[in-house]
Amino acid sequence: MKRSISHICLALFLVYGMVPVLVGSSVSREWAAESTALAVFGVLFLLGGAAMVLSALWLVIKKGRQHHALWIGGVASILSSGIFAWVTLAEVLPCSGPA
Repeated sequence: MKRSISHICLALFLVYGMVPVLVGSSVSREWAAESTALAVFGVLFLLGGAAMVLSALWLVIKKGRQHHALWIGGVASILSSGIFAWVTLAEVLPCSGPA
């Protein structure tokens, strides 16, 4: 019982993968008007968020020892945040208004 409650709590954190899915889909939707680097960011962010959400669903549906789901969701979360930091530092992602 204790193990399934902890997996459900971790699944709730992975549901925050919806944020990268929404951001990635909005960037990828207008890929023709964006730079190539920003379009690649959108696709990678979309895939990372989808992996987080799918691993959360995997944890909730299969109430047992699901270490693979935790690893997939954790790695996707780390990669999504790393990609977000990289595009911010490389100034690919527009973070400010007109200069």
